[in-house]
Amino acid sequence: MEQGYGKNTESTRPATPGEQIILPISELPAEENVDFLETSFFRVDKSRKLPTPSEVRSKVVHNRSQTRRPDPVWFAEDKLVVKWGEYVTIAEGQVYWMIQNRLKEIPAPEIYGWRTEGNQVFLYLECIIGLQLEEKYNELSHEDKLEICGQIKMAKVALGRLRQEPDGKFLGSIGRQPLLDVICEDDNNLAGPFITIAAFHDWLNNRVLRRFPDPEAMIPLRKILPDNASIVFSHGDLHPKNILLSPTKLSKIVAIVDWHQSGWYPSYWERCKAEWGNLGDWASKYLPEALDSSYSEHSDELYNAFCMYTQLLGVL
Repeated sequence: MEQGYGKNTESTRPATPGEQIILPISELPAEENVDFLETSFFRVDKSRKLPTPSEVRSKVVHNRSQTRRPDPVWFAEDKLVVKWGEYVTIAEGQVYWMIQNRLKEIPAPEIYGWRTEGNQVFLYLECIIGLQLEEKYNELSHEDKLEICGQIKMAKVALGRLRQEPDGKFLGSIGRQPLLDVICEDDNNLAGPFITIAAFHDWLNNRVLRRFPDPEAMIPLRKILPDNASIVFSHGDLHPKNILLSPTKLSKIVAIVDWHQSGWYPSYWERCKAEWGNLGDWASKYLPEALDSSYSEHSDELYNAFCMYTQLLGVL
């Protein structure tokens, strides 16, 4: 049975600009099934129902429901999209909830609720009409790209205001769950949560050593990873495909989507991940404009070490 959430509590009121935000983990909705009754989907009629998991699956064509990563399902009449499957997590839903309650300046879909059925999670999200930056990149002017970078930077600065509870530092997903970054995927060992950045770096290093047992060769690479970096909340996959632009004004971001890999990471992680796999002037010229404030440890040496770890781990 779904749990209903009504008005925001004082601890989840929207923050004022520039205000640091401490969101206790205990405030995050963690039920397996929940409706957010204060959202636009329920605002006119609180008895309105979200589609059931069975109704979601019934709209899937070509038997995609049997795959481990099924495509999202659209309900055009309700302006609703459902992200679902074995790899979808409540943690991602918690991030959308946090954004719409505390960081409204970040453009992201509104989340109306979620359901859990077996080993599948269903996130019910606002359907935002937008065009992927990846698809429209070559149509943009230099000025358009700079304007987009400015909006990404504002979103990153907003995320940077999020703080962990003073006595509860960790690296992990928002609710102290394991990290879900693709680089951290390991069928044998959960990726945290980790108490320190050094513990996270050691875990990465040990994963490489399981594949290539040569500790001496890894010493120089491990030393490059900065154990003294700060812990910040990161999107974790700021690829141009996850940045949606307005169809009527391509220089305006209407949504940053796919927060599956988001969480608390070392401060260098966001930019390294954003550069990783993004060739061309987006990575070399524009990302530094968007993410410089979050990357004080930036150096070619660190980025090269990051890329070497991904290669040694077999992450493409």
